[in-house]
Amino acid sequence: MFSKDMLIGILLSSSKMDFHIERAKDSQIGYRIKLKLIFRAEESFLKAVERTLLQHEITSSYKEKESKTRPKPILRIGGIKNLFKITELVPILPDAKDEWVTFRELVELISENKHRISSGLDRIFELKGLI
Repeated sequence: MFSKDMLIGILLSSSKMDFHIERAKDSQIGYRIKLKLIFRAEESFLKAVERTLLQHEITSSYKEKESKTRPKPILRIGGIKNLFKITELVPILPDAKDEWVTFRELVELISENKHRISSGLDRIFELKGLI
């Protein structure tokens, strides 16, 4: 398992934001926002990250094969509560993929339910690059 500082380094360097906006007829606003952090690496590394996240009460989902076309292991962190805990855990530092500023803003918008009002949804579309 990793220390807290090592986990922060792993999150800043190895995680990738997975961010989708999809139409949903059953949603009040007509859209569903899906936000996750994903890791692609070898099984032993991902299992160690998963155990370390559990120490911080952050649940994740490990799969041995991502898909038929991508047979490598993957670890996903989803759910706004888990993502909010991640943003609280990781200090504001530069990251390898330059996504954390956007990620933090998205987590804040969703956790405060601002994605359910037009101004918040417009901001999400801007962050996605659709406006």
